[in-house]
Amino acid sequence: MAHKDEVTRVLAACDACGSIYAARQWPDGTVRIIGQEGCSCGEGTFEVVTDPETDPPADAGAE
Repeated sequence: MAHKDEVTRVLAACDACGSIYAARQWPDGTVRIIGQEGCSCGEGTFEVVTDPETDPPADAGAE
């Protein structure tokens, strides 16, 4: 089980319909929405939402 400080709160979008939910992301990359088993459309897979204006690219600073 992951320690509380290893779990990050994020916004996550449903892969099927794009609905946005508050979620938790575990160190292994698993994303689970908070308070529900899945999206209201019935889907259960989500992607973390990033803001290109405030979130640097994943490769920023890598050389």
